[in-house]
Amino acid sequence: MKENDFIDFWNKEYPEALPINHELKWMFQDRWFRIHSLPESKRYADSEDEYKILLDRQNKLFEDLIGEGEEIAISFGLYTGDDIINDNYKELTDFGEFQKVLTIDLHKERPEEYEYVMYLDLFVKIEKWEKDSRNDILKAIANDEIRAMFICPARKCIIAPYDGGVDVIVDSSEKRDKLKTKYRDWLSDREDGM
Repeated sequence: MKENDFIDFWNKEYPEALPINHELKWMFQDRWFRIHSLPESKRYADSEDEYKILLDRQNKLFEDLIGEGEEIAISFGLYTGDDIINDNYKELTDFGEFQKVLTIDLHKERPEEYEYVMYLDLFVKIEKWEKDSRNDILKAIANDEIRAMFICPARKCIIAPYDGGVDVIVDSSEKRDKLKTKYRDWLSDREDGM
């Protein structure tokens, strides 16, 4: 897949959702689960040992869901007028060139949530997954400096890390249930899975 093909893929596989990572858990609850990156649901790492645990867990999840050498799309969005947040995304250019693939008029798409005109520019980079190759991005996400999600077209899964854990969308409830059993020690104790 090329970056230009990403939106066609997304619209075919996820037509009911915009490619906005924090919305996906609500759109695909029957295929969603969440792991916590640190023991006892600790939100932020305070030491190199905790960063090691966080990165080991997340890389293990990527290996199980995607696998070494599989094609992924790394995607993130920049909101118009939010210069403070957008400045952090300049760091992503250290990981290669991301291509702008879409501008979403959020007021038009979600008028009840966005009173005023606001746009989201969506950027994508296609590459092969390699273990530990994106630890800098994962660490920046864990520190709530940036947001990005990883989409694997071949495996039909979305991995959306955030500060505290990882939201995962797979292609079926059955697969989700198997993965929740496998990762039961990394799940939240809360009934809603958050």
